[in-house]
Amino acid sequence: MSKPSIKINAQLNSIIQDENFDNFSVTQLLDSYLAMCAVTKEPNEARKYVYRQIHRLVKKGLLLKKGTKNSKRIVYQKSELFFETKFIEQNTTTSTANQITSAPSTTIDAIKQLEERLKESEVDLLTSIGESEEYMRLYQSFPEMKTHLESQYLQARERSSKLLGQIKAIKSVLSHQRK
Repeated sequence: MSKPSIKINAQLNSIIQDENFDNFSVTQLLDSYLAMCAVTKEPNEARKYVYRQIHRLVKKGLLLKKGTKNSKRIVYQKSELFFETKFIEQNTTTSTANQITSAPSTTIDAIKQLEERLKESEVDLLTSIGESEEYMRLYQSFPEMKTHLESQYLQARERSSKLLGQIKAIKSVLSHQRK
């Protein structure tokens, strides 16, 4: 009778095949997997991927799940079948890596949020400029209010400067994200 075989991610295989790696949790496997991967992984997607792989190995009888169903102390143990199985390593540089790396939709969402923030800051800047211009007109009409109007004018100009800095920063990040 030939050994059963199963395809498995190369990094996961090298971690699980380690004889000292037994009675492990999802978190322990995930941490080892993330530490071993050359491509920067989105932690949430990597966690889902690792969990799916563990679940697949449990279904095939290669790993035994120890602990109660809703317990946070669930550990996985290698079964006898695990040691009889031939593991065929798959390289993750193509499809799996693309699924796990940070999704492009995250970048699109970030760009949308940045564009919205940019619009808000530009509106605030125009409001602040209009405010400072009005303080200048009021000063010309009511010179006796010079002290109060001058302090209000300076505060509006300071807000304008801060907003201009925010706009420059947002535009810089946007141009970087669009590359």
